[in-house]
Amino acid sequence: MSAMKHYLCRTILYLLIFPVLIITPDAQSDDSDCSIEIRVRRNTVHNASLGHQLWINCTVIFCSDSPPTVTWYKLEKTDVPVNVSSDSHIKTEWKPLNKSAGIFYLIFQNILRSDSGQYQCHGGGSMSHAITVNVHDNVKLTTASWTTLAPVNTTSADTFWPVIYRVVGSVVFVTVVILICVTSKQGCKGKPRKTTKPSQELYTHIYDNDV
Repeated sequence: MSAMKHYLCRTILYLLIFPVLIITPDAQSDDSDCSIEIRVRRNTVHNASLGHQLWINCTVIFCSDSPPTVTWYKLEKTDVPVNVSSDSHIKTEWKPLNKSAGIFYLIFQNILRSDSGQYQCHGGGSMSHAITVNVHDNVKLTTASWTTLAPVNTTSADTFWPVIYRVVGSVVFVTVVILICVTSKQGCKGKPRKTTKPSQELYTHIYDNDV
């Protein structure tokens, strides 16, 4: 009977812990669901002088240990990857900001009139807003610094609060499990049996009869 009662208590304990495991957020779930984010201001326009150098860029936010593969496209009738081979006058460059963010540049060396158009950077299933490049005979070169969003701080609210939620969730989970274990253990022990001693009157009665 005692073994059966102990088994029943353990079963109830497991049934109580299982729902807690289901509703408690896993600390690794956010990492697996994290996607790449590409940031470029809407309606960004660059005016460049023919034959000069122009840099355009996109800020890339990622979750993995290494930067993602990002590709520049020129928007025409069909999206065409920009030719950045060794014999092209267009190059790319990656500049890390921190362990989870960086800037991906598209560099036009001796920019041509045919380079005018709209460009996008793609990576990890995400894409930027279109960046317009206008090439003129003689205009003041527009730098790319004003188009780049401020560098992302990994300790900002966007990353701080999810970490806090995970930590609080883990603490709550551990606390609930401990309370359940303690409560169930006390309940399974039951009330201790009281040993009753024969009353003094019973001893007296037996003694009198013997006499």
